[in-house]
Amino acid sequence: MKNLIIFSRLAFISVILFFATSCSEDTINLEPVGAVESGFFKTENDMEMAVKGIYQKLCFYYVYPGNQNNFVQQLFWLPGDDMMSKSPSSFPADNFDAISAGYYPVTLFYTYAYQLIARANVVLEKIESEGDAIYTKDPSLKDKHKGEALFLRSYTYFLLWNIFGTAPIVNKRITDIKDMYPPNSQGTELLDQAITDLATAANLLPASWDAANKGRVTKNSAYGLRSKCLVFRGTVNNAAADFTAALTDISSISGVSLAPNYGYNFDVNNENNVESLFEYQASQPSGNVNPFVAGAGGNDAFAVIGDIGVWWGPLANKWNWIGNANVYATGLLQNLYENSGGIWDPRRSFVCNNNVNNNNILKYVQSNASYNTNPWVRPAGNGINGGCSINNPRILRYADVLLLKAEAIVRSGGTLSDAIAIINQIRDRARKSTYVASVPPSPLPPAAVVPADRDINETDRNTVLEWIFTERRMELACEEGHRWFDLRRRHMAGEIDLKTWDFGHTKVGNGFQDKHIYFPLPSDEVTNNPNLNQNPGY
Repeated sequence: MKNLIIFSRLAFISVILFFATSCSEDTINLEPVGAVESGFFKTENDMEMAVKGIYQKLCFYYVYPGNQNNFVQQLFWLPGDDMMSKSPSSFPADNFDAISAGYYPVTLFYTYAYQLIARANVVLEKIESEGDAIYTKDPSLKDKHKGEALFLRSYTYFLLWNIFGTAPIVNKRITDIKDMYPPNSQGTELLDQAITDLATAANLLPASWDAANKGRVTKNSAYGLRSKCLVFRGTVNNAAADFTAALTDISSISGVSLAPNYGYNFDVNNENNVESLFEYQASQPSGNVNPFVAGAGGNDAFAVIGDIGVWWGPLANKWNWIGNANVYATGLLQNLYENSGGIWDPRRSFVCNNNVNNNNILKYVQSNASYNTNPWVRPAGNGINGGCSINNPRILRYADVLLLKAEAIVRSGGTLSDAIAIINQIRDRARKSTYVASVPPSPLPPAAVVPADRDINETDRNTVLEWIFTERRMELACEEGHRWFDLRRRHMAGEIDLKTWDFGHTKVGNGFQDKHIYFPLPSDEVTNNPNLNQNPGY
């Protein structure tokens, strides 16, 4: 799906605004520049572009406006105990130092999220009101497009719950001023909405797409994300029914498996592989788009024409990525992986090295030419070219879902040996990930000995649950905020206390307080919306 995010006519139309500079006849008779809504949403091709416009908005999470310190991923990465910043004063999320409602990445993420939701809502409205007239050549596209819009909106709600907790739910296009001021959501309402919509999406989406559309979301994507939302909601609400429902959804996933090598999941040559449930489809940026543009600072009217890539600048030293890496792995993460006789769990060499300074995170950014930390574990390519990388962020992997399945088994009172078998399935793949097949090692790798299997006869549920979270930490390290989201929900459930947690950061900051399970809502949003209350403590 590398050419999915190509726009020949427009990036997207959500709201058309006409600005009159005077009432002279010369101005009021001017033809609008570009497409207007009254002439769009008329054909299946129009709807294809509109749906692709929803996907396109994901790119804003992987670039930055103006200043490289404004990258949105810091909200997902830095609160946890796996990643920390090299420039402490620039990143308040690192060790919860001086987080405020004016923290710019908070505003950026909030803005981008609701722009994506607005795009999805326009598509859903047009399908509902005009779908029968639009989808005449291929009626099956109607359901597919609706499923895609619901999935992408649900994914955004999942993120909003994990970042803000109380952000508003906006389920319809805002066309009336009375709807411009949505109130806070409460409790798990964002997850509730995502769970409801993903059930619908799973029924509408195809099992697969043709080769030209590979990477678009499928039934498996919806079942996987829904199961994740259910496990998260079940954790904070102590709801056994959610874990049972998650197991049902996971059992509906078919045709996927763990990739034979862990490293395939971060290799540009193995995108959309058998393990992938949802990836952002990065591609080489066109000549007029740079990673620092980010929609002209978040302006949704900025037309991203052409392809767009991913800026991995926080993780890599590269001159045209503006300076050195400023996010790196904590010592806690580096030392978490098993070592036997000097041989590390192979996953470690795909995740990080032991450089105590910066540039020690390797996922997505290491290449054969630069790789020198372990002669037996070699990546096949990082896709870096120019200002961006074309290496897809893997947002949802089957390994993530399998570990959620193990967790749901434990939490629902299921058979512990079944959960342990899943953990060992993940660890077995890790042992076998000693090289990427396209780059055979020389000499041959040593016999795989780590990570060793967990004891299948363990009978203590808390022990098995901790094994699962340790495995999630190692398997999903430095990806899409998995670690912070796991820590956050466990604190909310009372399973751990983050106020006494060792985050492994060298930065001296304020440290975790209960209010930090939520980031503050952007100050301008709270000021301008009389129905929106700031999160407690900010």
